[in-house]
Amino acid sequence: MSPPRRGRAAHSADAAPQCHHKGWLSVVSHSRRHGGTRKERRGGGGEGTLSLLPDDVLGAILASGFLTAVDVVRCAASCRRWRRVVGTRSAYISRGLPPLGGYLSGLAVGVFTAPIARARRRTPQFVPTAAGALLLGDRRISLVDGIQVDGELLEHARPVASRNGRLVLQLRPTGGDLALCVCNPMTGELTMLPPLSGDDKTRRGWFAYGCALLTGDDFDTPRPPYASFRLLLLYNHGASTTVLRCYSSSSGRWGKEVDITGVASISGEKMRQIGPAAVRRGGAAFWPLDDGALGVRLDVERPDAMDVHLLPYTSPHYWPEKRLLGVTAADNRLFFVSFGIWEGCLSGAVSYFDIDGDDIGTGRENSDRDGEVLYPMFDIKMRRRHDQSTLKLRWFCEKSGLVLFTLGEGSGYPGTFALDVRSPAVEKAVNGYSVSWRDVHLESPAMVKVADGHSWSSFVGYEMDMATYLAALAA
Repeated sequence: MSPPRRGRAAHSADAAPQCHHKGWLSVVSHSRRHGGTRKERRGGGGEGTLSLLPDDVLGAILASGFLTAVDVVRCAASCRRWRRVVGTRSAYISRGLPPLGGYLSGLAVGVFTAPIARARRRTPQFVPTAAGALLLGDRRISLVDGIQVDGELLEHARPVASRNGRLVLQLRPTGGDLALCVCNPMTGELTMLPPLSGDDKTRRGWFAYGCALLTGDDFDTPRPPYASFRLLLLYNHGASTTVLRCYSSSSGRWGKEVDITGVASISGEKMRQIGPAAVRRGGAAFWPLDDGALGVRLDVERPDAMDVHLLPYTSPHYWPEKRLLGVTAADNRLFFVSFGIWEGCLSGAVSYFDIDGDDIGTGRENSDRDGEVLYPMFDIKMRRRHDQSTLKLRWFCEKSGLVLFTLGEGSGYPGTFALDVRSPAVEKAVNGYSVSWRDVHLESPAMVKVADGHSWSSFVGYEMDMATYLAALAA
């Protein structure tokens, strides 16, 4: 097996090596060159004085912070010159944009799942959303096409987390070590993390841990570089000690273990059921537990400094597969979403947390019923009324506003679904046929079936970062 190409460490001999390829963006560029439409304007970039400005000045205007992401997208669609300016300066422009004022559905590319045992190539499976299929074309695409490394590296790898275009993979274990990598399939970047020693045999192959990925855009001042990230692990050290450990891409090293047993002691069974983490701007990650949300705020300048608190619920929630945490794109507000099956119907509700600024220690779930609805209550008729195990909440795509969940065979409608929280309608749209309940029209885009499969052992939703999204528009 050919190892990934290693680059020189930026800060230390242990800094993580990186590989850079064109990734899936090259697929986008190729498909548009060989079959894309040419309906865009052929003008030179606007009328009047704007046409006289150099490209660098136009890029600085787009990155000034006075324009929103939607404004920049419209500029890129106006003519070839604006599209070139946006595409060649996408990272610079995206860093100057204000936070999204709402959800942008085009950022949702698809879903990564663990390899299928009977598949010829046992690498992580990728299933595109409707937006992802439109972006990448009709051809079947794989993770190997994105990061372009020897396929043996990804054999038996499984996805564990993603955020802002980056995907965290657990690689095939070597001895008792935990091997992780962080990649961006859209751009082809790959970072191999130093392995964590598995000398403590009670960890049993590192099967039980929570993982949160924080990128440079998740921190405030001083803002880290665009390419930087932190990887935060939550696991048990021994039988009774719950710890956190953070990796920083700036130093290329893992920090020390931080004992948080005094805040939250998580049993081995609960750790195996730990859900995906939600990340809030300001450098904070949250995991849903039975009695509250475990919050961890990182210091941008001190990787080992952590502020850890348990944000209590108004009442306990003991069903890990029926709950998710998320953060609203518009106002950076943490919320708790829960689904259930009641009288044969699928129903869901949302409640918000009140947090005073960046002080997560002040966080509490809001008991005000007026603030508990992110989208109207919805229901889908089930064929079997009391099979609660058929429903599993899997992922919340925080930039695109999609709740991803699966329904098993007991529901009568097995598959993987994406619910758009912005729409008041509820639907199920399936290629070839449609099924309606009550007065719900299935042709509405509120809910779509992403895949027929539902029994995934690992499940990670994947969204592009804004810089990649702008580059894809101009590919």
